[in-house]
Amino acid sequence: MLGLFRKPAPEKAPDWYHSAALEDRQEYDAFGPWVYEITKESEMPSRFRFAYAQHHDARFLLKIPVHADRREMRPGMDLYVAVVAIDENGVSIYRLIENRIVSDRCSWRGVAVVRNGFNLLNGTLSFLMTSGSDVELAFNAVSQRLIEDVSDFVRSRCTGPAQMPRLPTTVPNIAITDHFFHAMFVATQRRSLMSMAAVHFEPPGYRCLDRDGRRRMTTGLLLLSAPDELIIISRDRPTRRRWHADYSSLTTWVPLARLTGYAFCEATTGGTRPRFHELLLRLGEQDLLLSCLAIPETVLARLDGLAVPRIEPKNLVNLV
Repeated sequence: MLGLFRKPAPEKAPDWYHSAALEDRQEYDAFGPWVYEITKESEMPSRFRFAYAQHHDARFLLKIPVHADRREMRPGMDLYVAVVAIDENGVSIYRLIENRIVSDRCSWRGVAVVRNGFNLLNGTLSFLMTSGSDVELAFNAVSQRLIEDVSDFVRSRCTGPAQMPRLPTTVPNIAITDHFFHAMFVATQRRSLMSMAAVHFEPPGYRCLDRDGRRRMTTGLLLLSAPDELIIISRDRPTRRRWHADYSSLTTWVPLARLTGYAFCEATTGGTRPRFHELLLRLGEQDLLLSCLAIPETVLARLDGLAVPRIEPKNLVNLV
């Protein structure tokens, strides 16, 4: 009689973990925000495994995880959005886009600039191509050390032979008075095999006008000179609003051997707040624009000393 009023036992939730294949469970167990180096075929995501034979001996073979909460993922799902192979000849990128694999390949001759960007846990590795296009990979900043190793390898393949073994004695090494920029300088210097000097520094926090004439505060700029590179350290943008915090960092390595021209446009004077001068670096069809509150005289002299052709600003469309 009592059995008529007894609640039925709840159905057990399906055991999705143990019902999955062993290989899928192993991939799921290792899944997280980290960028992994692939060392054997079984570590290659199944979607991309067709490319393993071609790239198994690459200097770096990396898999980039999807940007998703781990609790929403399951064994057997697509846990990785891209695979990157970097070797002596160039970089190959395989991306999962709308349920299909799209691949890109570029040689080191086509890479003009290498750039690393960070904003808290968000990181980007960018290759600016001489064709004018960009290749950008997003990753979690917990993999910063591995990505920096990748950047250093790519830089070594893009710089070519140093045009001079050491910096000229006329290049000054100015003081860096800001903690953030000084820390970035020390970290960059530690990763370089050649000497470098701080040749232009603009502390953050100065009142200015941006390109649209709006009142803003500067975020700072540091230019480092090495025998084979110009290194640009900055925030994500040259200006910020007052009282707005900026946690971004951007490091751009420009190989001097890839420079095909430069232009410098001085800012208009007058007004209560200064405007930015603009330095354009041309590398093939790739234009890199820098905003400077002060004239980077040492950098301009270095470019002239390397016989980099100077472009008249009137011949440029994007420089105003």
